[in-house]
Amino acid sequence: GTCRSQNMLRSLYFTSLLFILQFTSPLLLSNLPTPISAFAASKKPSSKPKSNPKSRASTTKGFGAPPPTLDDLLSSFPNRLPPQHDLDIISCPCRSGLTYKECCRPLHSLERECTSKVDVLRSRYSAFSYRLIEYVMRSTHPTCRDYREDKVAWAKDLNKGGMFDSFEFVDLTIIDDDDENNEGGEDEDGEEKGYVTFKVTLRAREDKPMYATVAGQETVITEKSKFIKEKGVWKYASGEVQSDRLENVKLN
Repeated sequence: GTCRSQNMLRSLYFTSLLFILQFTSPLLLSNLPTPISAFAASKKPSSKPKSNPKSRASTTKGFGAPPPTLDDLLSSFPNRLPPQHDLDIISCPCRSGLTYKECCRPLHSLERECTSKVDVLRSRYSAFSYRLIEYVMRSTHPTCRDYREDKVAWAKDLNKGGMFDSFEFVDLTIIDDDDENNEGGEDEDGEEKGYVTFKVTLRAREDKPMYATVAGQETVITEKSKFIKEKGVWKYASGEVQSDRLENVKLN
Protein backbone atom coordinates (compact mmCIF):
# COMPACT_ATOMS: atom_id res chain seq x y z
CA GLY A 1 0.00 0.00 0.00
CA THR A 2 0.96 3.67 0.33
CA CYS A 3 2.92 3.19 3.58
CA ARG A 4 4.98 0.41 2.05
CA SER A 5 5.78 2.57 -1.00
CA GLN A 6 6.86 5.43 1.24
CA ASN A 7 9.12 3.11 3.23
CA MET A 8 10.69 1.83 0.00
CA LEU A 9 11.32 5.41 -1.20
CA ARG A 10 12.96 6.32 2.11
CA SER A 11 15.13 3.21 1.86
CA LEU A 12 16.18 4.07 -1.70
CA TYR A 13 16.97 7.66 -0.67
CA PHE A 14 19.14 6.55 2.24
CA THR A 15 20.93 3.94 0.10
CA SER A 16 21.61 6.52 -2.61
CA LEU A 17 23.14 8.84 -0.05
CA LEU A 18 25.41 6.01 1.12
CA PHE A 19 26.44 5.40 -2.51
CA ILE A 20 27.53 9.02 -2.89
CA LEU A 21 29.32 9.28 0.44
CA GLN A 22 31.19 6.02 -0.09
CA PHE A 23 32.35 6.78 -3.61
CA THR A 24 33.30 10.41 -3.02
CA SER A 25 35.16 9.89 0.24
CA PRO A 26 35.14 6.36 1.61
CA LEU A 27 36.56 7.50 4.92
CA LEU A 28 33.53 9.68 5.62
CA LEU A 29 31.46 6.60 6.45
CA SER A 30 34.05 5.29 8.87
CA ASN A 31 32.92 7.94 11.35
CA LEU A 32 29.26 6.91 11.30
CA PRO A 33 28.39 4.93 14.46
CA THR A 34 27.09 1.40 14.12
CA PRO A 35 24.27 0.38 16.48
CA ILE A 36 26.79 -1.43 18.67
CA SER A 37 29.26 1.44 18.86
CA ALA A 38 26.46 3.92 19.48
CA PHE A 39 25.26 2.01 22.54
CA ALA A 40 28.81 1.49 23.76
CA ALA A 41 29.54 5.19 23.47
CA SER A 42 26.75 5.97 25.93
CA LYS A 43 28.50 4.08 28.73
CA LYS A 44 31.03 5.94 30.80
CA PRO A 45 34.19 3.98 31.56
CA SER A 46 34.65 2.91 35.15
CA SER A 47 36.99 5.09 37.15
CA LYS A 48 38.49 1.96 38.71
CA PRO A 49 40.45 -0.14 36.24
CA LYS A 50 39.80 -3.85 36.47
CA SER A 51 42.60 -5.97 37.80
CA ASN A 52 43.98 -8.55 35.41
CA PRO A 53 46.74 -10.71 36.93
CA LYS A 54 47.56 -12.31 33.59
CA SER A 55 47.94 -8.91 31.98
CA ARG A 56 50.26 -7.73 34.74
CA ALA A 57 52.31 -10.88 34.54
CA SER A 58 52.70 -10.67 30.78
CA THR A 59 53.93 -7.08 30.83
CA THR A 60 56.40 -7.18 33.71
CA LYS A 61 59.25 -8.10 31.39
CA GLY A 62 58.62 -5.39 28.80
CA PHE A 63 55.96 -3.32 27.12
CA GLY A 64 53.90 -6.10 25.54
CA ALA A 65 53.69 -7.09 21.88
CA PRO A 66 54.71 -4.39 19.41
CA PRO A 67 51.92 -2.87 17.29
CA PRO A 68 51.42 -4.45 13.85
CA THR A 69 53.33 -2.94 10.96
CA LEU A 70 51.51 -1.63 7.90
CA ASP A 71 52.64 -4.67 5.90
CA ASP A 72 51.37 -7.04 8.58
CA LEU A 73 48.04 -5.24 8.66
CA LEU A 74 47.57 -5.16 4.89
CA SER A 75 48.39 -8.86 4.57
CA SER A 76 45.67 -9.66 7.11
CA PHE A 77 42.91 -7.87 5.18
CA PRO A 78 40.64 -9.88 2.84
CA ASN A 79 40.56 -9.12 -0.87
CA ARG A 80 38.29 -10.01 -3.78
CA LEU A 81 40.94 -11.19 -6.22
CA PRO A 82 39.93 -14.10 -8.46
CA PRO A 83 41.70 -17.46 -8.05
CA GLN A 84 45.41 -17.34 -8.87
CA HIS A 85 45.03 -19.56 -11.96
CA ASP A 86 42.53 -17.06 -13.45
CA LEU A 87 44.57 -13.90 -12.97
CA ASP A 88 46.34 -14.18 -16.33
CA ILE A 89 43.20 -14.78 -18.38
CA ILE A 90 40.33 -12.96 -16.65
CA SER A 91 39.06 -9.70 -18.17
CA CYS A 92 40.13 -6.58 -16.31
CA PRO A 93 37.40 -5.16 -14.04
CA CYS A 94 37.95 -1.67 -15.52
CA ARG A 95 36.24 -2.74 -18.79
CA SER A 96 39.20 -1.80 -20.97
CA GLY A 97 38.72 -4.92 -23.09
CA LEU A 98 42.13 -6.25 -22.02
CA THR A 99 42.93 -9.01 -19.57
CA TYR A 100 43.80 -8.09 -16.01
CA LYS A 101 47.38 -9.26 -16.71
CA GLU A 102 47.66 -6.85 -19.66
CA CYS A 103 45.86 -3.91 -18.04
CA CYS A 104 45.76 -3.09 -14.31
CA ARG A 105 47.74 -5.92 -12.74
CA PRO A 106 51.17 -4.46 -13.64
CA LEU A 107 50.10 -1.22 -11.92
CA HIS A 108 48.83 -3.02 -8.83
CA SER A 109 52.02 -5.06 -8.59
CA LEU A 110 54.28 -2.01 -9.17
CA GLU A 111 55.70 -3.42 -12.39
CA ARG A 112 54.92 -0.02 -13.91
CA GLU A 113 53.65 3.38 -12.78
CA CYS A 114 50.62 5.41 -13.86
CA THR A 115 51.84 7.52 -16.76
CA SER A 116 48.39 8.92 -17.57
CA LYS A 117 45.27 10.06 -15.73
CA VAL A 118 43.28 7.20 -17.25
CA ASP A 119 45.85 4.75 -15.85
CA VAL A 120 45.01 6.02 -12.36
CA LEU A 121 41.28 5.95 -12.96
CA ARG A 122 41.16 2.42 -14.34
CA SER A 123 43.61 0.97 -11.82
CA ARG A 124 41.79 2.54 -8.85
CA TYR A 125 38.44 1.24 -10.10
CA SER A 126 39.96 -2.25 -10.37
CA ALA A 127 41.58 -1.85 -6.95
CA PHE A 128 38.24 -1.03 -5.33
CA SER A 129 36.63 -3.91 -7.22
CA TYR A 130 39.29 -6.36 -5.99
CA ARG A 131 39.60 -4.71 -2.55
CA LEU A 132 43.28 -3.79 -2.87
CA ILE A 133 43.62 -1.32 -0.02
CA GLU A 134 47.36 -0.75 -0.38
CA TYR A 135 46.97 0.41 -3.99
CA VAL A 136 44.11 2.76 -3.16
CA MET A 137 46.38 4.42 -0.59
CA ARG A 138 49.43 4.46 -2.85
CA SER A 139 47.57 6.07 -5.76
CA THR A 140 46.16 8.90 -3.62
CA HIS A 141 47.90 12.29 -3.84
CA PRO A 142 48.88 13.97 -0.53
CA THR A 143 46.56 16.91 -1.32
CA CYS A 144 43.52 14.61 -1.36
CA ARG A 145 41.28 15.01 1.69
CA ASP A 146 41.37 11.22 2.22
CA TYR A 147 45.17 11.14 2.46
CA ARG A 148 46.57 10.50 5.93
CA GLU A 149 50.10 10.47 7.26
CA ASP A 150 49.17 7.69 9.68
CA LYS A 151 49.04 4.87 7.14
CA VAL A 152 48.09 2.21 9.70
CA ALA A 153 45.02 4.15 10.85
CA TRP A 154 44.15 4.97 7.23
CA ALA A 155 44.34 1.32 6.21
CA LYS A 156 42.18 0.27 9.16
CA ASP A 157 39.50 2.81 8.26
CA LEU A 158 39.45 1.74 4.62
CA ASN A 159 39.15 -1.89 5.63
CA LYS A 160 36.34 -1.08 8.05
CA GLY A 161 34.10 1.02 5.83
CA GLY A 162 35.71 2.30 2.65
CA MET A 163 35.93 -0.60 0.21
CA PHE A 164 32.31 -0.87 -1.05
CA ASP A 165 31.75 -4.28 0.52
CA SER A 166 27.99 -3.96 0.06
CA PHE A 167 28.18 -3.40 -3.70
CA GLU A 168 29.23 -5.09 -6.92
CA PHE A 169 31.21 -3.15 -9.50
CA VAL A 170 29.26 -3.35 -12.75
CA ASP A 171 30.72 -0.85 -15.21
CA LEU A 172 33.17 2.01 -15.77
CA THR A 173 32.63 4.42 -18.67
CA ILE A 174 34.97 7.32 -19.45
CA ILE A 175 33.00 10.34 -20.64
CA ASP A 176 35.67 13.00 -21.11
CA ASP A 177 39.44 13.30 -20.82
CA ASP A 178 40.74 16.88 -20.67
CA ASP A 179 43.58 15.93 -23.00
CA GLU A 180 40.99 16.48 -25.71
CA ASN A 181 39.92 19.98 -24.60
CA ASN A 182 43.09 21.32 -22.92
CA GLU A 183 41.38 21.80 -19.55
CA GLY A 184 44.45 20.75 -17.60
CA GLY A 185 47.43 22.87 -16.61
CA GLU A 186 49.32 23.42 -13.35
CA ASP A 187 48.03 23.58 -9.80
CA GLU A 188 49.03 26.16 -7.19
CA ASP A 189 52.25 24.23 -6.45
CA GLY A 190 53.29 24.17 -10.08
CA GLU A 191 52.55 20.47 -10.54
CA GLU A 192 50.77 19.29 -13.66
CA LYS A 193 47.07 18.61 -13.14
CA GLY A 194 44.27 17.16 -15.25
CA TYR A 195 40.67 15.99 -15.14
CA VAL A 196 38.71 12.97 -16.28
CA THR A 197 34.91 12.66 -16.20
CA PHE A 198 33.47 9.17 -15.94
CA LYS A 199 30.48 7.08 -14.85
CA VAL A 200 30.52 4.14 -12.46
CA THR A 201 27.66 1.67 -12.11
CA LEU A 202 27.31 -0.14 -8.78
CA ARG A 203 24.82 -2.84 -7.81
CA ALA A 204 23.62 -3.49 -4.25
CA ARG A 205 24.69 -6.98 -3.25
CA GLU A 206 21.96 -9.51 -2.56
CA ASP A 207 23.83 -11.12 0.33
CA LYS A 208 23.89 -7.99 2.49
CA PRO A 209 20.88 -7.87 4.88
CA MET A 210 21.07 -4.11 5.39
CA TYR A 211 20.28 -3.60 1.70
CA ALA A 212 17.61 -6.29 1.41
CA THR A 213 14.98 -3.84 0.13
CA VAL A 214 17.19 -2.67 -2.76
CA ALA A 215 19.24 -5.82 -3.40
CA GLY A 216 20.13 -6.12 -7.06
CA GLN A 217 19.28 -2.51 -7.86
CA GLU A 218 21.86 -0.36 -9.61
CA THR A 219 22.94 3.24 -9.21
CA VAL A 220 25.06 5.31 -11.59
CA ILE A 221 27.58 7.77 -10.20
CA THR A 222 29.16 10.45 -12.38
CA GLU A 223 32.42 11.99 -11.21
CA LYS A 224 34.81 14.59 -12.52
CA SER A 225 38.12 13.62 -10.94
CA LYS A 226 41.20 15.77 -10.54
CA PHE A 227 44.60 14.13 -10.94
CA ILE A 228 48.05 15.54 -10.18
CA LYS A 229 51.33 14.46 -11.76
CA GLU A 230 54.11 14.16 -9.20
CA LYS A 231 57.64 13.17 -10.29
CA GLY A 232 56.29 11.74 -13.52
CA VAL A 233 53.53 9.69 -11.83
CA TRP A 234 49.83 10.59 -11.88
CA LYS A 235 47.75 10.26 -8.69
CA TYR A 236 44.15 10.88 -7.64
CA ALA A 237 43.60 14.26 -5.91
CA SER A 238 39.86 14.96 -5.66
CA GLY A 239 36.47 14.48 -7.29
CA GLU A 240 33.15 16.18 -7.91
CA VAL A 241 30.42 13.56 -7.72
CA GLN A 242 26.78 13.35 -8.76
CA SER A 243 24.40 10.38 -8.41
CA ASP A 244 21.45 9.52 -10.62
CA ARG A 245 19.29 8.87 -7.55
CA LEU A 246 19.58 12.32 -5.98
CA GLU A 247 19.15 15.48 -8.03
CA ASN A 248 21.53 18.42 -7.73
CA VAL A 249 23.73 16.77 -5.14
CA LYS A 250 27.46 17.31 -5.52
CA LEU A 251 30.29 16.71 -3.08
CA ASN A 252 33.76 18.13 -3.65
